[in-house]
Amino acid sequence: MKKVLGIGLVAVSLLITGNAFGQSFVETIEDAGLAALYGNECVVALQSGEEITGKFAGGVYVNNGLAKIKVKLENGENAKFVPEQVASLKVKVSGLMKLSMISDAGSSMKEFANADLNSIVEREWVLFETATTPRQKETKRILQLLNPGFDDKIKVFAEPNAKTGGLSLGGFQVTGGEDRVYLFVKGGEKAFKVKKGSYRDNFQELYSDCPQMLEQFQGEKIRWDDVALHIYAYNELCK
Repeated sequence: MKKVLGIGLVAVSLLITGNAFGQSFVETIEDAGLAALYGNECVVALQSGEEITGKFAGGVYVNNGLAKIKVKLENGENAKFVPEQVASLKVKVSGLMKLSMISDAGSSMKEFANADLNSIVEREWVLFETATTPRQKETKRILQLLNPGFDDKIKVFAEPNAKTGGLSLGGFQVTGGEDRVYLFVKGGEKAFKVKKGSYRDNFQELYSDCPQMLEQFQGEKIRWDDVALHIYAYNELCK
């Protein structure tokens, strides 16, 4: 209880003083980087409540996420799943990919909230969940979750191929790079795009149910670089 209260108080302090930190979501994996996960331990939670464990054996990656995944079971057989069957997927990472996943996060939360970032975000796993994509024709895709640990109110998903700049190796980011678009899901509804160029204009609408956010962040204080802080504060303060 003390830890939760402490984090909340620090978040309040950050809002009041105007301190901010850069993006601290999990690093986005581009479609080519999916191959780096092949053969790794994975866990699939099905909509039926059943849990499948095995090795990640591949996936069909389209413009707006995973349309199909394949898991090699302990008996050697391959099981295939589509988004309508899958609630979530987590795949263990190692080596260079693990370094990539933490490169963009920095130590901001640990520094400001006095908490171990690894206890908030599961850096050992790449996490995916099924969501309805923002298209006229409703389509379900398995998307990478970027804010595990502070995703109770808003889930932030990667928008495939929306990163710009930096050095990429094998389909995942090694240095720099910036996500220009995220997919937000509030209350389990259909995902909608949140873009860098219009984030400030849409801020009031995004957080309209939390007066504290609107009071503390106005005008020049609304920066795209602080979007992770906004999600974190919204999750902690606007219960």
